[in-house]
Formats: sequence, structure tokens, C-alpha cells
Amino acid sequence: MSRTHLSRAIELAVEAGEAGNRPFGAVLVGADGTVLAEGRNEVASGGDVTAHAELVAIRAAATAESATMYASGEPCPMCSAAMVWAGVTRIVFGASEPEFSNILDGGPRFSLRCAEVVAAADVDITVEGPVDEAEALNVFR
Repeated sequence: MSRTHLSRAIELAVEAGEAGNRPFGAVLVGADGTVLAEGRNEVASGGDVTAHAELVAIRAAATAESATMYASGEPCPMCSAAMVWAGVTRIVFGASEPEFSNILDGGPRFSLRCAEVVAAADVDITVEGPVDEAEALNVFR
């Protein structure tokens, strides 16, 4: 697991927050370790409710097949399912949904966790997290 990529996702979350969006960032990394794309939450600034950081990164990448997604926060069910469809094989996240939801105001809270969404698919995806949660949660404060 590359803490460098997770740290970058957290930096992108800070940038998203500074731009008036909810503070989420993501880095999509290929199987060879090459950064394929980065994404910041753009829901408020872009007027697109699907512009979560993970989906922004997937849309920007030529491929997500066999890639690892590093996300500052636990991916929501929409993003988790999209990563299944895109061919991501590993998801690493910083802050867990229950923890960041206790800090953020507004927005839906999901009881369906990332690992549960990917477990429901007939593919092999590894989910790791929370990782460095204290650092990741600082973005939400």
C-alpha cells in the first residue's frame, strides 16, 4: 500500500474543499504503479451530483482495469459500484464513512459500506481501510 498515493488523495480533498466542494479526493494508480488520473469532488462547482472524486478520476483515465483507487474517504455505494464496473481491483481509503459523516453536515448517510458493495459483485476486489484515518479526518474539520 502506498501511503504517498493516499496522502495525495487527502491533498486533493483539501483542494476540493477550498473550491467549495465537499472535501474528497482520489488517485487512480495502474498495476505498474503509474498514476492514471486524479480526481477532486466537483459536485458543487460542476453542478453534477455524480462528480465524486472517484468518478472524476475514472472518467479522466483511459482505463481503470486492474488499478488501485486511493480515496481520502470511504467510497459511497455509487462510487463503489462504478469501480466494480470499471475494473478496479483494489480500493484503499483513509476516513471511514461513519467517522466522516459524524463531522460533515448534510448529505445522505449510507449504512451500506464499500466492502459490502464490492462483496456483492462476482469479482475479486480488495478493500483496505480505514488507513491513516486520523490524518484523513482532519480534512473534514
